[in-house]
Amino acid sequence: MTPDEKRALKEKLAAKNIDLAKAGEQLKVPAAMLSLYLVEDSNPIPKRIVDGLTKMVQ
Repeated sequence: MTPDEKRALKEKLAAKNIDLAKAGEQLKVPAAMLSLYLVEDSNPIPKRIVDGLTKMVQ
């Protein structure tokens, strides 16, 4: 994901009132790990995490 895509995903999560702790519970990933994945850089995010977060904001 690009930094812009990550930023947009974080904004969508915030708009739906989904915090990282809640998202982490559903994805079975620690909130701290999600926070690191969503840092606005070019590091990749595992596909299952991206798919899970995307599904939450739809």
